[in-house]
Amino acid sequence: MYGTLFSPASIGAVSIPNRVVMTAIGTNLARAGGGVSDDLIAFYEERARGGAGLIISGITRIDDGPGIGEASQMSAIQASDIHELQRLIDVIHKYETKFFVQLHHPGREAASFVTGTQPVAPSAIANPHGGEVPRELTTAECAELVAKFASGALIAQLAGADGVELHGAHGYLINEFLSPAMNHRTDIYGGDFENRMRFLVEIITAIRASCGPAFPVCVRINVEEALPGGIDHDEARRIAQAIEAAGADAINVSCYTAGCIEPGTYEQGWKEYMAQLVKEVVRIPVIAVNNVKEPAIAEQLLTDGACDFVGVARAQLADPQWSNKARLGHEEEICPCIGCLACFAEIAKPRRIKCAVNPRCGREREYATLRADGGGRVVAIIGGGPAGMETALVLDERGFTPVIFEEQSQLGGALLIAERGQHKQRIGAYVR
Repeated sequence: MYGTLFSPASIGAVSIPNRVVMTAIGTNLARAGGGVSDDLIAFYEERARGGAGLIISGITRIDDGPGIGEASQMSAIQASDIHELQRLIDVIHKYETKFFVQLHHPGREAASFVTGTQPVAPSAIANPHGGEVPRELTTAECAELVAKFASGALIAQLAGADGVELHGAHGYLINEFLSPAMNHRTDIYGGDFENRMRFLVEIITAIRASCGPAFPVCVRINVEEALPGGIDHDEARRIAQAIEAAGADAINVSCYTAGCIEPGTYEQGWKEYMAQLVKEVVRIPVIAVNNVKEPAIAEQLLTDGACDFVGVARAQLADPQWSNKARLGHEEEICPCIGCLACFAEIAKPRRIKCAVNPRCGREREYATLRADGGGRVVAIIGGGPAGMETALVLDERGFTPVIFEEQSQLGGALLIAERGQHKQRIGAYVR
């Protein structure tokens, strides 16, 4: 049914079994200090078991101090990190899924209450939407960070990763060098377009020198920025072409606007034009993140020629078996993401990731096995709202015979009212 979505494709020298990419998403499941926890392994294993072609990790730091983006994130800094990452990657590779490590530095988006030090950035310009004034990096420090990105890539490669993604979007450090709104430097890392590209180009070149030509490098970029004088469409296309010329193997298209993490009120696939703008000017594969919840939307993006791979992240929080169910023609069984952003709200607090429609999300190890102790006993459930329905599903899984008593003629509870609001139809998908 979805022949293009589930056809193989390549990023550089690495063959990906299908076009479904679980793009990077924070989890707060790593151990303090950057170690890989058993909970984090279980989280990613569930999505690999579910059939995703490629998983891109959450942000992975390449530097301590001002390089810490989250208190709980993976690390690619020192030799001991190789073993930590390898524990995760070996599990992912039990399935056909490939795994990229996303290398990240927060730049001015860092918070001193997390890092214990002042943020650093290309220029001493605070985020206008709120944030601390960063310290401007020296020219020598810029070169040192280039080397740290390359070292992080080598650590990922030695751990068995299939590639790396450089996070050059969402206002983080690499993005700050690229954007005219965030980079007011007057040395070789600022000023004209070539100088603003220099930091990223040097990173790609250094990774090639460290890891060889066959190790894939993907770069995530903004096509739009909600900043006066920021990256616009023409600038984004030039950046994409320069990334390709520097030797990168793929581009992951995003934005730095209010729609960066969109709620369910946004249409699926609404960012297709952004991916298309990049796809038109490069030959390397393009990954599109497009608020995709349904396989038909993902297939359409591919057949439209807007991209080569489709990012499906939050939908795989809601249902880790999203890919397998779509591939086998069982899409009506997919538990839908309703775009409520409960996942993002938990991460921002910061607490471990959770999903409003999948209670196992972030607790895969805890709920890996349920006691099959029902013995057919009948259990009465009063109320057919989402809590009652989920209770029935779990009881059935445990071998009970659940019976729901609901005064209305339709299950769903208050969600049936909530979905009547303008642009709130996704909420009702959960009960349908």
